[in-house]
Amino acid sequence: MTRAPTVRRPTPPARRPPARRPKGAREPLDAAAVRSALGLLREVFWLRIALAVVLLSVAFFFLGRWQLHRHEAKVARNTLLNSNYDAAPVPLDSILVTPDSPLPESRQWSQVRLEGVYDPAHQVLIRNRPLAGDFGFEVVVPLRLGSGAAVLVDRGWIPAGERFVTPDAVPAPPGGPVSVVVRVRPGEPPLDRTPPPGQELRIDLGRLAAVAGGTVYRGAYGVLAAETPAPATAPEPLPRPDEDLGPHLAYAVQWWIGDVAAYVLLGYYALSEVRDRRWVAARGEASGTDDGTPDETVGGARDDLADAPESAPAPESPESPPAPGPPGTAGWSRGLLGRRRDRGPSDEEWEDALSD
Repeated sequence: MTRAPTVRRPTPPARRPPARRPKGAREPLDAAAVRSALGLLREVFWLRIALAVVLLSVAFFFLGRWQLHRHEAKVARNTLLNSNYDAAPVPLDSILVTPDSPLPESRQWSQVRLEGVYDPAHQVLIRNRPLAGDFGFEVVVPLRLGSGAAVLVDRGWIPAGERFVTPDAVPAPPGGPVSVVVRVRPGEPPLDRTPPPGQELRIDLGRLAAVAGGTVYRGAYGVLAAETPAPATAPEPLPRPDEDLGPHLAYAVQWWIGDVAAYVLLGYYALSEVRDRRWVAARGEASGTDDGTPDETVGGARDDLADAPESAPAPESPESPPAPGPPGTAGWSRGLLGRRRDRGPSDEEWEDALSD
């Protein structure tokens, strides 16, 4: 029985990826390229990219302003601190006319001299106060003036005790009449939480005045700078506030640089897209295509022949027409198949003939 010869169909060459402009290829940047880049905004994809860049730039602008305002606030605070912190002490009524008078912002950190008697029975500890990396308490004691009104005085910081709930000991204020120098500060905003008895979370002048009783100055409290007579033991004095401006100005500049860079990158990629399209269109015209797309068979039959396998495919049966090759390869594939048939039977055909 005669076996039909084995037919091998030719394997088409692998398709090359679409051509793109080489990285080293440069085209001049002219007005037409800029107009073409702006014309990309008529496409939905590029319009979405442009809108995203605009939104990002607006966000970057306001983030930069926020950081700049933080920087300016610290500069103003340091200017006020340097102006008032070491100035000569003044009478209390030159800053706070009445116990209900608010503290002028320009007089913060001003030194005031007071004379009176401490009221340790209404002493309050302000909890969770840091100092040099440790947490402890600040001791606030009312100072009763000769007029009968009281000024709340922050005498300084003491460390937390072993249980971190209450201090091990609280130094007592001097007994009897004292003369003190304090730096006036506005009260702190309240915190809606219930602290342990005898303690507070903030120097909330309203709450502390209610604890002290009587007439209390509610526009400001005093941070102790000096007291006479000096006690044997006293809380640690609070240090001068830190005047570091922080990185806010650098952050503002970085946000604004990013604002400009967003538009620069958008223009760069738009011009790159225009150059790519120009290069592809020019390559399509050079290879004879009508739609401007890159010709994947540029280079002729010899390029595809180089990609073909070394062993030539076997011919098909006479009853069936030869299989068409990939686009642009009809001529060279027919010649190759024709030469293959002129060489005679294949190895498989010889084996089949011998077996019969």
